[in-house]
Amino acid sequence: MPTRVMDLDLRLLRVFVAVVEAESYTGAQITLNVGHSTISLHMSDLEKRLGFRLCERGRSGFRLTEKGRTAYEETKRMLAQLDDFAGSMAGLKKRLAGRLVIGMVDCLTMDPRFPLALALRKFNELDHDVHVELVVSDRLDLERAILSGHMHGAIVPYVRDIGGIHFRPLLEETHRLFVGRGHPLFSKTAEEILEDEVLKYPFVMRGYRQPFDEEYFPALRYHATINNMEAMLVMLLSGGYVGFLPEHYARYWVERSELKPVECKSLVYRSRQWATSISKSAPKAPAFAAFSKVFERFLEPDAR
Repeated sequence: MPTRVMDLDLRLLRVFVAVVEAESYTGAQITLNVGHSTISLHMSDLEKRLGFRLCERGRSGFRLTEKGRTAYEETKRMLAQLDDFAGSMAGLKKRLAGRLVIGMVDCLTMDPRFPLALALRKFNELDHDVHVELVVSDRLDLERAILSGHMHGAIVPYVRDIGGIHFRPLLEETHRLFVGRGHPLFSKTAEEILEDEVLKYPFVMRGYRQPFDEEYFPALRYHATINNMEAMLVMLLSGGYVGFLPEHYARYWVERSELKPVECKSLVYRSRQWATSISKSAPKAPAFAAFSKVFERFLEPDAR
């Protein structure tokens, strides 16, 4: 007879999720506030109830089995639905509850126009008992989390339309080329810098925007790859590379003469940060619906 969800202790499933996300039993101890032996017993109990092995542990480290990976995805989806259910039930008592899971790409807080903190402040003025989870990750991971139902919404750069996701304009940021102190271009004036000369130097490719960089800037010579803005900043501060940064993020280092913009009009572009939400499940979650209503005030007029 198939094991019913109600026969599985939800606590065991939450232990399983914590172990996967910590990538080890040891790492999950902090999250769960229990000892290694207790976690091991819970995992063994869960595997017995399910009837299959969830993970492998050994010298090579922690690894999910194929069935374990599927179980993790389904468990995350089920727990999210349970949280939404709890929120709906609490809504019947006229009090918000459940979970609100939202995401953002890195380095947006350096932009004084970025409204998420203010939106959360306004949201917290409501009478609620919502557990808010804020995740910082790259665009692709955030979009996948939204599509899988693990996240209600996120703030990401717009690259292309994606079925199942709504994109709404939030703010626009200008990206320019920068070099760090010690780079040959650092000491040159704007008049002395020609585009052909700029193209001779090693550039840093943004792994998360590789197709965009290759399509719009095909003449650039890429000698390094990064996966977030913090990594780009480190590469540029080394003085050995040229790369793109948002103006607001680079400003602190420019004011301290550690970075310098390379004035090259053909190598400037504007990126729009978009608030996103999944079209089906997210709007049904009371916590997300309430937060969206608050956040709507900060969207561009044509997106409302």
